[in-house]
Amino acid sequence: MVENHVGIWTVKDSELVLNNRWAKVRRDTCILPNGLEIDDYYYWEGGDFAQVFALTPEGQTVLVRQYKHGVKEIVLELPAGMIATSDTSPLTTAQRELLEETGFEASFWQALGTLHVSSAKATTRAYPFLARQSRWVCEPSLDEQEAIQVVLCPIPEVLSLIAGGTIRDSHSIAACFLALHALEQV
Repeated sequence: MVENHVGIWTVKDSELVLNNRWAKVRRDTCILPNGLEIDDYYYWEGGDFAQVFALTPEGQTVLVRQYKHGVKEIVLELPAGMIATSDTSPLTTAQRELLEETGFEASFWQALGTLHVSSAKATTRAYPFLARQSRWVCEPSLDEQEAIQVVLCPIPEVLSLIAGGTIRDSHSIAACFLALHALEQV
């Protein structure tokens, strides 16, 4: 077996080739550890986001159903939102997004780590959180381009929705796994 040495690429040149409200795309020229040069490596410079596995005292998981234009489907997933420059931390974003999208607040919050959205093609990171003792406190406060339906599901049903392919958002699935693991530790 040939042993390959894993190493970090050196960026020789970098150019932002698309920069607008919806997307930032960068083109890098890179030198690999073996000396090979790649002169057109494109990737997405996306914003980081927080995602919430919110659990009510009755054991219901708070999900959201909404249209996502990238896949051109109505999807079922965990509440999530982009980290704004005014947010002091991913936790601040998670708390804000849960309230804005669903009208729920939680008493206990636990960070579940950091996920790479697409480590080969994007800089974006997801910050999943477990929010326990989540209670509905107000009507959602949606942006004008948002239309969100809140769905409450017991954990076994969430797992069935994942297994059956209804919940297909990879970040939601990963956050569910991390949250369920954290709940086992409580």
